[in-house]
Amino acid sequence: MKKILLFAGLLLSQSIFGQVTNFQKEFNSINENLMLSLGSYAVVNFAISGAAYFSSEDEYSKRFHEMNVMWNTVNIGLAIPGYIKARRGGGPVTMAELVKAQKKTETIFLVNDVLDIGYIAAGIWMREVAPNQLDQEDLFNGYGNSLILQGSFLLVFDAVAYYIHHSHGKELPALEKVSLSTSGEGVGLRIALD
Repeated sequence: MKKILLFAGLLLSQSIFGQVTNFQKEFNSINENLMLSLGSYAVVNFAISGAAYFSSEDEYSKRFHEMNVMWNTVNIGLAIPGYIKARRGGGPVTMAELVKAQKKTETIFLVNDVLDIGYIAAGIWMREVAPNQLDQEDLFNGYGNSLILQGSFLLVFDAVAYYIHHSHGKELPALEKVSLSTSGEGVGLRIALD
């Protein structure tokens, strides 16, 4: 009987380890795709706004495209290291480390969404005060409209990223409910039934 329980425990532990490994691979794949999307968006913005900056004849357009290029410098600066980290993956992690990484990632995207609303609000404010800026009206309008555009993209991006990670994270609780332990007398299996 003890051999059967030991064999069952080993099979279950392999199953749990496999689930943790698969979850980690999926987690990294999600991050890889998200960072690839963010980086692609930034590159497209560089190309379009970079070319438009040099071909613009009016000050407003120059300032709008200038801010787009500056903004996407930050986006590419986040996307490249994020992509590399996700691509490399990392070694095996414990369930506790996975849960911590999952919650941290979800929190980051939620906090970013709040910041994105702030960027949009700052852009709206800049446009509202632009008429009072005399010689800098075009700068305020251009930068303001760029902030609204970039903040809106990031608001959608971060909301989608949160949703994807949150949906994927729902697979974790089933894994947290099962634990194996050993003692001098044998192997213990604990399943929380809630």
